[in-house]
Amino acid sequence: MEAMLPDDVLVEVLRRLAPHSVAACRWVCKAWRDTIDARLRPLSVRGIFINFTAHSFSEFFSRPSTGPAICGGLDFLPCEGVRIRDHCDGLVLCHDWEREYVVNPATRRWARLPQRPPPPGHMPGLDQTAYLAFDHAASPHYKVFLIPCLPYGELEDDLLLESEWPPASYVMHVFSSMTKRWEKTTFLREGEAAGVLANMASGSDTYRHQDQYRAVYWRSLLYVHCRHGYVMRYLLTPQSSFLLLTVYML
Repeated sequence: MEAMLPDDVLVEVLRRLAPHSVAACRWVCKAWRDTIDARLRPLSVRGIFINFTAHSFSEFFSRPSTGPAICGGLDFLPCEGVRIRDHCDGLVLCHDWEREYVVNPATRRWARLPQRPPPPGHMPGLDQTAYLAFDHAASPHYKVFLIPCLPYGELEDDLLLESEWPPASYVMHVFSSMTKRWEKTTFLREGEAAGVLANMASGSDTYRHQDQYRAVYWRSLLYVHCRHGYVMRYLLTPQSSFLLLTVYML
């Protein structure tokens, strides 16, 4: 079939499909995959957001010659400025002094997230870090995960300090753009823990002074690079009543 369709005709046909259908067409054959990657998935960098330690809000750097302007200041939001917390597949998760937003800087569409729920009662004293998960080729909806993390201050609960980290199971809050609310989701750990909280919270390491853990979302998997050099992998498929967590030591 590929020999019967010139590239220009194939592109015009595929251009009318939904993004997730175009992604599925990449698996038809190598020629279709190359055409889609070259002409329907253009990769261009319009600019970068930078968080400076001494600045309250993020800065956007770009070159005028890179194409249509993107409002890096996100001045269409109902606030004076924002700081970028995370990004995924064209969307950014940001916050001002009070609220959090998910924004598409290219289209200027945005949504204000509901107020964060407090951390679950079974993990007192721990902080929460928000991460964005979005794949436009799979679904038009995104999710925001509140993942528990170690606080910068000292933990005073001796019983908590002796517990495994991450625990064998724990509950997290997840926001879905489909339901527009925070919901509780249970994660079960596969394999061994990275250690105990007392060891994770003590001492100094490369990641201790960073303002958040780093993460990448890819093919329904959220990889979070944590302090003390280990990675937590969250499997985010909704086929079961709980989701899986795997720990990898680096």
